[in-house]
Amino acid sequence: MSKAGVVLTGGGARAAYQVGVLRAIADMYPDWSHPFRVIIGTSAGAINATAVAGNRGLFRHNIDHLEKMWSELTMDRVFRADTISLMRSFSDIARKLISRPIESGPVSFLNNSPLRKMLEQEIDFESIRNTIRDGHIDAVGLNACGYASGQNVCFFEGAEGLQGWSVGQRGGTRTELAIDHIMASAAIPTLFRPVKINREYFGDGVTRQMAHISPALRLGAQKVLVIGVSANAMCPPVRQDKPGMPTLTQVLAHVFNGMFLDTMDYDIDRSRLINRLLALIPEERLKESGLDLSPVDILEISPSEPINEIAMKYVDAMPLVLRRLTGASDSTAFTGANLASFLLFDKRFCRDLIKLGYRDGQSHARQIERFFAKEA
Repeated sequence: MSKAGVVLTGGGARAAYQVGVLRAIADMYPDWSHPFRVIIGTSAGAINATAVAGNRGLFRHNIDHLEKMWSELTMDRVFRADTISLMRSFSDIARKLISRPIESGPVSFLNNSPLRKMLEQEIDFESIRNTIRDGHIDAVGLNACGYASGQNVCFFEGAEGLQGWSVGQRGGTRTELAIDHIMASAAIPTLFRPVKINREYFGDGVTRQMAHISPALRLGAQKVLVIGVSANAMCPPVRQDKPGMPTLTQVLAHVFNGMFLDTMDYDIDRSRLINRLLALIPEERLKESGLDLSPVDILEISPSEPINEIAMKYVDAMPLVLRRLTGASDSTAFTGANLASFLLFDKRFCRDLIKLGYRDGQSHARQIERFFAKEA
């Protein structure tokens, strides 16, 4: 049986969608313990990855715990968004911008220390180690980007024999996973504070990540389920007749989309192209070439509805200052919810995304069954 891997991408609050897809899989296979041998998480997907890798008896029990966490989520459990905290952050940024570099240190617009406290309560790393030790899974990897080296690193914990790697700006390092690795992977650039791991500060794993699927393959996966948070396929670009000067929030929204959404779409397209090219090469010629390449079965499940439309219903949960900063105030255009959706850690929004993910998982039931079939 081919080893199945799962790749859980980043996207802030949008990652609640992944929980719904995983719930659909858990309901399809209620007696399974660990359907994925390799689990890779990036940004908010790193939180989901560690929860999936836990040792709660059955896969559906892990998803029960994860769904409860997201369904009860509030912004104050992730970051401090009250006016006083925001003003303190802004003044701290201004002070450090005019200070000497040696005194500057890491800065961020939001204080996400509440997220650390929540993760300390929700994530059991010893349980993950037991799962690996008992042979239920082979590896768990969390992606983060080093701000000094510019290298995107997959910090992984796994079975004996798995080796790290370094290929250009991408690397893999065996380690003992901890809260710092999740916090680093989920540290959205400029919004959340980078985290120091060993000698370097690390931030969000989507930064400079152009090969999202690669870590899963390097850690032994032979087929990969990718649960994205992009509805790009459902939302074709719309050109206005007379577009005005873009606002700062519109520009930032496109930057965020480029990091969190577009690179994953590109990686999947590239992987499928490689599969098609390999199918054209006779097996004996491939062996003669010495290239260690083989087709990879990739199943992608992404939102079937625009997440912006869902987010628009719940932007009132954000403090006014934050709504203004993200362009989601009542007077702005619909596109303002794009940036806000990454920070909308509101239980109503998350529950709607979970429901959408569940429906999409159910609609992919046949593809999921083929994916988990004994023959690759």
